[in-house]
Amino acid sequence: MSQSQSKEILSSKQKFQRKLFVVRIALRQGTQSAALRSGVPERTVRRWKAKFGKNGLEGLREGSRKPHRSPGRKDLGGALAQALINIHDREPGLLRIQILAKLHSVKSEDQATMSWLVRAKKRMGLTRKKRQKIRTHTKRYEIPIPGYLQIDAKIVDKDGEPDQKLIQFTAIDECSRVRYLEGSLTKGAAAAALFLTRCVAFYSSLGVKVLRAQTDHGTEFTLPENANTQTSYVRGDTEDALFTKECQRLGIIHRLIRVRTPELNGKVERSHRTDGERFYSRFRFVNEHTLNHALQHVWMPEYNEQRPHSSLGGMTPMDFLKKRLQEIQDGKFKDYEPKPEERKAA
Repeated sequence: MSQSQSKEILSSKQKFQRKLFVVRIALRQGTQSAALRSGVPERTVRRWKAKFGKNGLEGLREGSRKPHRSPGRKDLGGALAQALINIHDREPGLLRIQILAKLHSVKSEDQATMSWLVRAKKRMGLTRKKRQKIRTHTKRYEIPIPGYLQIDAKIVDKDGEPDQKLIQFTAIDECSRVRYLEGSLTKGAAAAALFLTRCVAFYSSLGVKVLRAQTDHGTEFTLPENANTQTSYVRGDTEDALFTKECQRLGIIHRLIRVRTPELNGKVERSHRTDGERFYSRFRFVNEHTLNHALQHVWMPEYNEQRPHSSLGGMTPMDFLKKRLQEIQDGKFKDYEPKPEERKAA
């Protein structure tokens, strides 16, 4: 038997057959010959041969590896284990430290410890199973007219300084997928408000009137304008937020999605994944100025004017926008209002 075969992981049945094969050779041709043919050390062959002579075939089978005695084992009488079961049945949901405090009052030769408690609960199947999050498929929709934006911020690693970060602000039109991007040094309310102002001007230059800005609950979109309105921010009011005030000034509805549901901003989140795969995998940036220049003069034109989108029927976002604006001029999609499900899902 070769050395590579001897290192293979064998089952108990395969180990028994191997031992029997080696012992048979040893009984017929001698221990040294069996060791040479099988690749097993002579000492091991002699031990197997002795076990076979003493117990027969049962001596070659895999025995229990459990130690004969465990001096450090706790609760040999089972009093702590029974008390643990009773506590679990009577008062489910207690913390480990609370269970341990109750076990300290149990009369036993051993003192319960936290490590014993963890092992005992696992051994007796008393551990709480992790609740699995049920993922429900979000109902998708398409908004037929441009002007409904999803806005978010993406953190970008700074080249040469792993601890330092840059910020990419992103706005994407839900209808045409046309995006407006900016690079920034800070992820603050003032930076987000300035981004919104320039974003609205960009879409206006394309003939699109921005009607709604949809964001998550990030502080850049919900932080108040100054320290005097911090109490309103603590209460959860967003009317005083700087970004919301800028939306009101521009005549835009500011819509906040539900907390911890990034899928409701799915279009902008998916575009950020494309940024990482197609843009940041090729370029690194040392400051916000180079980042902003590359976003607006390299990546944004490529994304809007050159990359076809399967969701747009293979058209680029800019071509689809031109087509849709022409359809609106021809009288299509008059008096469009988002349906209730479109207000809840994205």
